[in-house]
Amino acid sequence: MDNELRASWNRLCDTLKESAGYIFDPARGADASEQAEGLRHQLRMFFWAYDRIVENNDPDHPELGWVYPFKVGQDNPDAMYMTAPVDLSHTYRLTGRIDTLRYLGLSLMDHSFGRGRITQLVDVGSPDLTDIGDGRIDVVFSPDPDPGDHVGDWFQVEPHPCRLFVRQFFSDWASEDQAELHFECLDPSGPPGRLDPVRTSQLFDELAREVDTVPEFWTDFAGGQRDLGQINSFDHVPSHKVSQSAQGGSEKQSYGQCWYEVGPDEALLFEVTPPDCLYWNIQVGDTWYQSLDYVNLPTTMNDSQARLDPDGVLRVVISHEDPGIQNWIALGGCPQGAVTYRWNNADSAPVPTLRLMPFAEVGDSLLPDTPRLSADDRTALNAERRRHALRRFTR
Repeated sequence: MDNELRASWNRLCDTLKESAGYIFDPARGADASEQAEGLRHQLRMFFWAYDRIVENNDPDHPELGWVYPFKVGQDNPDAMYMTAPVDLSHTYRLTGRIDTLRYLGLSLMDHSFGRGRITQLVDVGSPDLTDIGDGRIDVVFSPDPDPGDHVGDWFQVEPHPCRLFVRQFFSDWASEDQAELHFECLDPSGPPGRLDPVRTSQLFDELAREVDTVPEFWTDFAGGQRDLGQINSFDHVPSHKVSQSAQGGSEKQSYGQCWYEVGPDEALLFEVTPPDCLYWNIQVGDTWYQSLDYVNLPTTMNDSQARLDPDGVLRVVISHEDPGIQNWIALGGCPQGAVTYRWNNADSAPVPTLRLMPFAEVGDSLLPDTPRLSADDRTALNAERRRHALRRFTR
C-alpha cells in the first residue's frame, strides 16, 4: 500500500505541474501579466478542489465552510459561497438566521464541472424559505417524506452524489451581515476517523483529475464567447430567462455575458433599465474567468452601489481609467475577459447595450447633470469598499 500511496502522490504532483500548459497557449492571447494571474488561478483552483475533495469530504460529519478567495467560474463579488458534503441516503438539517443579508440560495448539486451536465436536485432561495421567527430558517433534506410536524421546510430528495452549495449575496456591504448557519447530518453512520490509505490514494487521484480539467474548462467556457465573436456586445443574449442549471447556475437568476476587449484609452458604456428584482449586479472577470480584484477596486456594481439616472436608465462606464463618476467599473489594467450581469428573482430579463468608445468621449455620452466624483471621493469610496469586503471574509 505504501507504494500505491506514494504513486498517487507523485501523480498528483506531476499533474499539477503539467496541467498549467494551457495558460501559455499563444491562442489565448494572454500577456505575461495575465499568465502570472493564470498560474495563481491554477493554485486557487487546486486549493478549492483540495478543500472539497480531501479536507471537507465527510458527509457523515459535514462542515459548512467557505474558501477565500473563491475565484471560480466568474464568482460574484457580492457573494460568500459555502459548500458541505452530502450523502442523501442520510438526513441533513440546516438551521440559522438569515435576516441581515439580501439573498440566500441553497442548491444540492454535483460538481462535475468539465465532465458533463451539472445535476441540481434542489435549488431554492430565501424568498421561498419559511421564516420560523426572527429571520430564522429550519431546512431538512432527506430521502424520507416530511412527517408533517416539521416547522420550516422539508425537501425529500432521491439519493445522488452531491454537495450543499450555499450562495450568500450582500448588496449593501456596510449593513448586511453573514447568515448564522449550522449544518449537520442527523443520522451519521459512525464517528469520524483517520484517513484510510486506500481511500486517500483515490482522493489524490480525484484531486489530480479536478486540477487537470476544471481550471481549463472555465477558461474555455468564457473564451468560447470570444471565439464566437461575442465581443463587447450582448446582442447574442436572449431577452428572456434561460436556464443555466446545467452549468451550475441558479434557476432564481437570469444571466447575461460577453467577452470584452478594452484598450488603455478606451471605455465601454453599459446601458440598461434594470428590471424589478430582488437584487442585481454587474461584474468583470479576467481571461481565466475569475473576478477581478473587488477588494481594492470597484470591479463590480450592484443595486445598492449604483446611481440610476432620472430617466431610470443605468449607465455604467467600464474602463481602466477613472471617469470621475459614481458608476464606474474598473478594469485595473486587465485587457480582456468576461462582463457578466445577474438579475435575481426578476420580473423580466432586459438585455443591456454596450458601446466601445475612446475614453475621451465618455463625458459626451453621459447625461449632462451626471454627478462628478473627485480623486479624494474615489479614495474614500475604495477605502470603505476594502473595509467591508474584508469584514465579510474575516481572516
